[in-house]
Amino acid sequence: MDVDKEFREAVRNVSRKSAQDIQFTPELEKRINDQLSKRRAKGFRSLYAAGAVAASIALAFAVWKPVASLFPSDLQQAAAELSGQKAKALVQKALQPLQKAIPELGGYQLTVKEVGPGVVMAELRKGDNEYAQVAVNTGTEQLEMFKWFTSDAGKQALTEQAAAEKANAFLDALLGEQRKQYEQTAAGEIYRPQNGFLELDVNGMYVTYKQMKDGKAVPFGDITLWVDGAGRIVAFGQLNSEEQATLDKLAKALPEFNTGAVLVNKDKRKDGSSLTLANADEQGNTVMVSTQGKGDTISRYRVDAPRDEGWVHAPKALASEKASQFLQSVLGEDLKNYREKDSSDIPGYQRYHNGLPVLGDDLYVVVDKTGRVTDFAKNASAYDLAALPDPSTAVSREAAEKEVAANMKLRYIERLFERSSSDQKQQDLGPLLDYTPAVAFFQMGQSGSLHWYIDAETGKIQFGTGNNGMEYDRLGTHEPITLAAQKQAAAIKTKEEAAALLTEEWGADLKGLPYSEREQEKREGEGKEKVFHWETKDEKRLEVVVDAETGRVVDVTIPRKDTNISVSEQAALKEAIRILEKYVDPGVTEVQVSQIIKPGEPSPVTSGDWQFEFIKSHDGVPVLQQYPDEAYIVTVDPSTGKANGFLNRTASAEAVALPDKSKAVPVEQAVREYLAYMPLQLAYTIKGVEDEKLAKPKLIYVPMSDKRYADKYIYIDAISGKAVIR
Repeated sequence: MDVDKEFREAVRNVSRKSAQDIQFTPELEKRINDQLSKRRAKGFRSLYAAGAVAASIALAFAVWKPVASLFPSDLQQAAAELSGQKAKALVQKALQPLQKAIPELGGYQLTVKEVGPGVVMAELRKGDNEYAQVAVNTGTEQLEMFKWFTSDAGKQALTEQAAAEKANAFLDALLGEQRKQYEQTAAGEIYRPQNGFLELDVNGMYVTYKQMKDGKAVPFGDITLWVDGAGRIVAFGQLNSEEQATLDKLAKALPEFNTGAVLVNKDKRKDGSSLTLANADEQGNTVMVSTQGKGDTISRYRVDAPRDEGWVHAPKALASEKASQFLQSVLGEDLKNYREKDSSDIPGYQRYHNGLPVLGDDLYVVVDKTGRVTDFAKNASAYDLAALPDPSTAVSREAAEKEVAANMKLRYIERLFERSSSDQKQQDLGPLLDYTPAVAFFQMGQSGSLHWYIDAETGKIQFGTGNNGMEYDRLGTHEPITLAAQKQAAAIKTKEEAAALLTEEWGADLKGLPYSEREQEKREGEGKEKVFHWETKDEKRLEVVVDAETGRVVDVTIPRKDTNISVSEQAALKEAIRILEKYVDPGVTEVQVSQIIKPGEPSPVTSGDWQFEFIKSHDGVPVLQQYPDEAYIVTVDPSTGKANGFLNRTASAEAVALPDKSKAVPVEQAVREYLAYMPLQLAYTIKGVEDEKLAKPKLIYVPMSDKRYADKYIYIDAISGKAVIR
């Protein structure tokens, strides 16, 4: 797979932290390429758009190996119920009817992957690109889900009649005598979500059967099958008893929800399931439902329909009324443990325990203007309330405030913007020197994410990574780097000038490589960029991207020479600084390191180069732009020690006159003002600063404003010592 900069940039924008954990196997790369081919056929012209799609697909497909959403006690309980040998024996027994229905699967190797509440997840594999995922219910000891990934699924779907014939034959072999309980009720083309991706994406038909009792369909007693274009059964899904009960509860909570809705897809994980049901209301809408555990807890409900121009949210009073009614039906007595937030038109709810908020355990409900619930999400996965620590074990608030004071520091923001309420245009308020505990984040009054907190057990501050993985606050040193004054790189206007830059300054070999050029919208700021592009036989790109008006170089990309790693960090950083001195914006004489990514094996997420990210600096104070992003990125080939990439992420090359830091008020005054607007709140959290699931909940202190400033950004002007609210 081509390891290109568009994909890496797209991954950076989607979630670099999440993407770094993806294992890029040959099968995953093939599936990404297959998805991109389909989307190119549908009109994806932009390479960056394709990269964004690929990044999202990679993250979506990674769900097969998710981070455990259950605490260790839950996993230990599940593991205790089934040892490895017993789990394998259970799966082998459950697979016998499947292998009878599809004899070809008898030659696949079985591996038990995970054991969760009420389910064993296993894999049947024949090779890199031919395997099947299976889920076996430990209560019924029967197959609950089956997904078969093959190299040839056929290009066109069968007719409905042909698909039904294949499905009937399969179900006869799979269920035996139980087959008499089921009647076919629906068939159609495999449904693709309006937003998101199918993990198994094939051209084919679904055929759904309802369980019958006394001549009537059992509500949500569905089995769905997928028949691909080659006539093979590639998916099987059956709703278990817990999922049926959950959907029945959902139908009681939503008057418009049709109990005759048709299951058209089921994905199963060790800690829950994802269900797609068609014809879920009188309008024929499809809904997506996610559950946790055995399927007895709903975590997401969404009407999968595009919002037209006339779609509007319900007024706050109506939205709160309908949301409260819905949650009462879904949560029952547990609703009393949630308090409604007031920071949005969309009703949101926060769990409280022992009078303290439990961060990471919140809900939201979307209600349209007719009063219909169209979306619901419960963001917390399963955890044990009894595991929440005793608040009396926390360090004092005074100790936590001293830790905030010890970490309060100066930061420049080149341009502070405010959106006009009348015309929604941004007004440039100029530069700001502010005091902040965390440089890599802009502080909101009440944020849905933890950017930093004080560990209430140790009294020490914990920083997360900022935008695009910026680790400035976590780095041990913030020594400014003075850039030597050098002759700036010449403006590039022509193919010949771009070629000379790559060959003479970057050492690239362009002989015999096909060439193309194009214009595109700027990724940073407004205007156009011009791209000078060469491509190798193995589809690696050599590019120079410039500002179309000025010729300023904003992006250079050269492929890595090989996979060897022999260059030290010190040598690579020296080379990165050499490049910076040529390509930084005029007037920039000082920078600081905000992120260092060490070299490794190349993948679609990373080139595997040394990667150094820099922010501007002035008189030793970090300088951010309108957003807390890095200003410049330089990559260095770890085998040659030569720079092979540069990216300028500044929106403008124009120099900004910054306030004099010598006029800043004392830090103690800034701390008092900060805490007046953002007092520390003792809280629980089930997630860490990287939004990761913690092994166990912990007590923390977090800054939290009152409701007036919940959705506002709060800065402390270092010159006046006063809060700036935007």
